[in-house]
Amino acid sequence: MMKPVAMFSLLVILVGCADSQQNVNNSVSSEQDQVAVTEPVPVPVAPAATASSEEASVEATEVKKPWTPKTNAEWKAILTDEQFYVTREKGTERPFTNAYWDNKKQGLYRCRCCDEPLFTSETKYKSGTGWPSFYKPFNGEAVREEEDRSFFSISVRTEVLCRRCDAHLGHVFDDGPQPTGLRYCMNSASLRFEEKATEVKPAAKEAPETEQE
Repeated sequence: MMKPVAMFSLLVILVGCADSQQNVNNSVSSEQDQVAVTEPVPVPVAPAATASSEEASVEATEVKKPWTPKTNAEWKAILTDEQFYVTREKGTERPFTNAYWDNKKQGLYRCRCCDEPLFTSETKYKSGTGWPSFYKPFNGEAVREEEDRSFFSISVRTEVLCRRCDAHLGHVFDDGPQPTGLRYCMNSASLRFEEKATEVKPAAKEAPETEQE
């Protein structure tokens, strides 16, 4: 038969083990709670912009040709003096007298130098500046931008260039209409307009005349 002192000692040991296990469980639970709190919250990602009907139509039929950079001598041989001045020397044409500032036809605006699609008539709007203006480039990837400090060095503008051939196109400003709030102010000399073909519906056939009795 176990002595009272021995029984008391065994009871103390069992109680101590139970308390120790409970402390371990509490510690694990606390660590798990801490991990759950510190896990980063997923940031919602905006859905990618969908291409317009005109852009989708062009992309479906567009055949990409290999691009070979040209020298200034080669550019001068295929461009007019004004086109070379604007596209290769970063010049600016006069407003209200250029080819496309008031163009209202439906179609595609391509790069004058490499024929890359740049803008569509769907995003062209009347800005009142005297230059063709758009609120979004073709498929969002047709152009690239660079910082421009050449305007008397008193202000910083954002230059817009053709992503494919580096032709100077114009500048982009943040005073455009929605949905982008941007104004891509382009030079007509940098662009070549390709009018959208109009669908010609066949004439309705006239019903044959029936003889009256």
